[in-house]
Amino acid sequence: MVRELSADYEIEGANGAFYLFVKAPWGTATEFVKAAIDQNLLVIPGNVFSSQDTHFRISYAAENSTLERGVEILKKISKGPAS
Repeated sequence: MVRELSADYEIEGANGAFYLFVKAPWGTATEFVKAAIDQNLLVIPGNVFSSQDTHFRISYAAENSTLERGVEILKKISKGPAS
């Protein structure tokens, strides 16, 4: 996940956990998560875990095919909601 997404995203986490904490590349994390959900990809806005609305959380405890589909969508929406 880190290798596939690091060109488009600032990523934290993956230090033994099953999730990444990723900075939204545009807008608030809530706005970014809405764009992801519009593409049928569920990620969680970081303001669920902190007072800031700058990051979102990706769980990578899933089948490889699901992760590959998620990476494809995240790359697609990284430049903006209409990408």
